[in-house]
Amino acid sequence: MRVSVVVCEHSMDRYEDFQEAVDSLLAQTYDDTEIVLVSDGNDTVCEHIREDYIETDGVLVHCLDENLGLLGARNAGAEAATGDVVAFIDDDAIADESW
Repeated sequence: MRVSVVVCEHSMDRYEDFQEAVDSLLAQTYDDTEIVLVSDGNDTVCEHIREDYIETDGVLVHCLDENLGLLGARNAGAEAATGDVVAFIDDDAIADESW
């Protein structure tokens, strides 16, 4: 079963926390995962996400043209996801490796 995990970011102020959250997802012990990274209407955040993760296996980058807020960004990420199950994690959370 493929699991998609959506992480959203809107502000460069929290980008370091966002990176830690994403890195914790990349370190998961469950292999059949997809990480959907959503930039919520911030071009600078989108550029950084693309620079940092676009070539990472299992990562999908989705940049929104306008700020939809967390719920809208999560919904957009869920629509872009290809997994059988969609999970969400906050941009300042660290997932245990077996989460």
